[in-house]
Amino acid sequence: MGIAEAEQFVRLVRDHPEESVFAGGCSEVDIAEAERRLGVAFPESYKLFLRELGDCDMAGDEFYGIVRREGQLLGAVTETLDLRGSAGLPAHLVAFRPDGMGGYFVLDTRRVNPDGEAPVYVWGSGGNSPAELGYVGADFGTVALELALSE
Repeated sequence: MGIAEAEQFVRLVRDHPEESVFAGGCSEVDIAEAERRLGVAFPESYKLFLRELGDCDMAGDEFYGIVRREGQLLGAVTETLDLRGSAGLPAHLVAFRPDGMGGYFVLDTRRVNPDGEAPVYVWGSGGNSPAELGYVGADFGTVALELALSE
């Protein structure tokens, strides 16, 4: 679970150029650097997304990935580091999309299952305490596909 859904998500983005924009895949070197900068290991379905799309916008909703511009890694790296500094996002969480209500969809990299997947939560949404996490799904691939199909 997770990889197949991430593959479907990638196909959905690529098959709908009128509704989506993506940066292009990123390298294993950039993925490793992003993991090092954030101090986490990304789950497998998220790595597939990064390798295939890099970063994307689907129907107006951005999915943070990795984009290298002028030597800097942007996207999930800068967003997550900014949230850690400004809002107290815990170090084991990686933000990959705003939830539209003031919070963020996050990967909980401290709870990786045997398949290398991390569960997805919503952090700091709708006036809740940023310390509160609302469970969304078992992995990035499943949640990304569900979010894209609900647009």
